[in-house]
Amino acid sequence: MKTKIRYCIIISLSLIAFLFSCKQSEKSAKLSVNLSGEQQVKFQENFYDACKEKMLGNSDQALKSFEKCLAIDPKSAVVKYELANVYKFMGLSEDALRFAKEAANTDLKNEWYQILYIDCLHSKRKYNDAVVVYERMINNLPAKPQYYEGMAQEAMYAGKPEKAIKAYEQHEKQFGKNEEITIRKIGLLKQVKKFDEAEKNLKQLIKDYPGQAQYYTYLGELYQQIKQPEKAYTTYQEILKQQPENPYIHLALADYYRTQKKDSLFFNEIKIAFRSSELEVENKLKIMISYYEMTDLFPDYRPKAYELLDILKEVHPKEEKVWSGYGDFLFRDRKLKEAKECYQKSIELDNSKYIVWSQLMLCDYELNDFKALEEHSLKAMDEFPNMPNAYFFNGLANNRLKQYNKAIQSFKEGIDFVYENIPLQLQFLVNIAESFNATKQFQKSDEAFEDALFLNPNDALALNNYAYYLSVRKEFLEKAERMSFKSLELQPNSISFMDTYAWILYHQGKYNDAKTWLEKALNKGAENRAVILEHYGDVLFKLNQTDAALEYWKKAKDKGGNSDALDKKISEKKLND
Repeated sequence: MKTKIRYCIIISLSLIAFLFSCKQSEKSAKLSVNLSGEQQVKFQENFYDACKEKMLGNSDQALKSFEKCLAIDPKSAVVKYELANVYKFMGLSEDALRFAKEAANTDLKNEWYQILYIDCLHSKRKYNDAVVVYERMINNLPAKPQYYEGMAQEAMYAGKPEKAIKAYEQHEKQFGKNEEITIRKIGLLKQVKKFDEAEKNLKQLIKDYPGQAQYYTYLGELYQQIKQPEKAYTTYQEILKQQPENPYIHLALADYYRTQKKDSLFFNEIKIAFRSSELEVENKLKIMISYYEMTDLFPDYRPKAYELLDILKEVHPKEEKVWSGYGDFLFRDRKLKEAKECYQKSIELDNSKYIVWSQLMLCDYELNDFKALEEHSLKAMDEFPNMPNAYFFNGLANNRLKQYNKAIQSFKEGIDFVYENIPLQLQFLVNIAESFNATKQFQKSDEAFEDALFLNPNDALALNNYAYYLSVRKEFLEKAERMSFKSLELQPNSISFMDTYAWILYHQGKYNDAKTWLEKALNKGAENRAVILEHYGDVLFKLNQTDAALEYWKKAKDKGGNSDALDKKISEKKLND
């Protein structure tokens, strides 16, 4: 607010100063020294040319002409003023300040010179000097309120709140009471701990504006600040009697109860405020953001958060932000089905927020609802054709639905919208490779894997998956072994990567080595993974441990293995490669 006020003052004054500079070209005959007629003509010609070039934005030419004027009349305040303006425009703040100071000190009563000088001082953070110039202007032009306000602002920048208070008091003395000025002064009085004066001013505001509830709440907050809770409570109750439905009073009272550690009363006041349609939904959502952060640290408060969310939903049923906000709480708490319903409702009310579509697609994905994910991602692609994640989700959905050609198309279209995001490009390429592999287009699959590894040769997932598919095809096994081993160096505790490496070793006939790696996987928790149990059985069979192999094939069957090959191994008690 302080910065906005200051710049409003400076902009308005600078506009006037610009008009003034144009007028100066007409009045430039008023020179500071006695010049001959020829010198006066030369001065005016150069001054006119300089103003013209300045207007056209030709700063260098303007400077040359103004400098010619200064050579004719070295004490000309108007030339120095114009030079300062041009230097300021060019960003040469030191030169601008030098000439602005000379112009201002040459003609102390010229307010435009003083305004430019102040602006240059402010740009150089010479706030104390700016205050002095404002004081000079107030002495010369006491009827202009903007100068009192400007002085107060510069004093605050200078870290001199007492000086700013004095400026506001001068303003009040000169122009009478002003609501906004009084509020600013109260803030400064609190800053310098003049609480009695702040209290006096607030009480006067209440007297002058008895229907303004915020002044009661300001007074209540002051009492809380100076550890006088009884007075704070009395103040809140006084205005509450007048405006019992005012939600902002209830919020202030809630804050009072919070400081008094009266949690139930605090929450009750928050609920009253939330039930009011007069409290903007944006303010309610800001409170819910605080609850979101708090309930992350203190999960016991989550029921209260949901109670507030239910009130929000009841009072603002057509606000899309309410539904998406509710969905965010549910999503965090892993209530995915309910979160999905909230996101869908939010999109029904307003389908222009991509973040909500993204959350909805995440819910579909984590719920394994790939039919819904295909539908929602397709709509998101239509609404947001440049968002790569929508294409990615559509590709994933089609992949899981075994609609591989559709998946490939979506992945290929989406990757064109990925810019300067190598991890996301890698995900697209790996999934393109997976889809091509599923359709037995092995050359294209390999090319996509190669493209992925060109982007990042150390992407463990790409290395592992590429190596695994080569092992299944029993092609380029040495290359597959190198890639698989590298993936294990990058992620040494990955059970899946251990299985891939063991399977490559198996196809190379390195059965003892394969057995070692599969045992590492089993020791790290793979005893419930049917594929790894089956692979271990295959290795044991190759090592002539037939009974042990049969035992592990049966374990794989118990853990969900359901391939025809597994059933055949168990029934025939042998392995048919």
